[in-house]
Amino acid sequence: MSEVTLDHHLYSFGKGDVEGLLEDYTENSIIIIPNAIIRGLDEIRDLFTNLTTEILPPGCDFHLHEKVVEDNIGYLVWHAESDGYKVPFASDTFVFDEDDKILVQTVAFVLHEKE
Repeated sequence: MSEVTLDHHLYSFGKGDVEGLLEDYTENSIIIIPNAIIRGLDEIRDLFTNLTTEILPPGCDFHLHEKVVEDNIGYLVWHAESDGYKVPFASDTFVFDEDDKILVQTVAFVLHEKE
């Protein structure tokens, strides 16, 4: 059922629904991004609030290239562009717990601010 969680994650992200996104995580979840580890629901909320309001808001040009789910692991490859930013390449890896919540997520990306 990890694919259901991943699909919910993508849907909520596309809608800019931060509270919906948080449903996929627990207080023990972590997100690893370049130069930071985001821990727990409060920090995850802050990350997604910034991401969905400043960097890639709803309606941005988002393209999912690949989605793979195998047992409790998910993998995405995507690119996106908004009025202020361009992400020419990104990939996410997800590890789901026994309740299909996201336990660990890693994100690798290239981010360019537009002038």
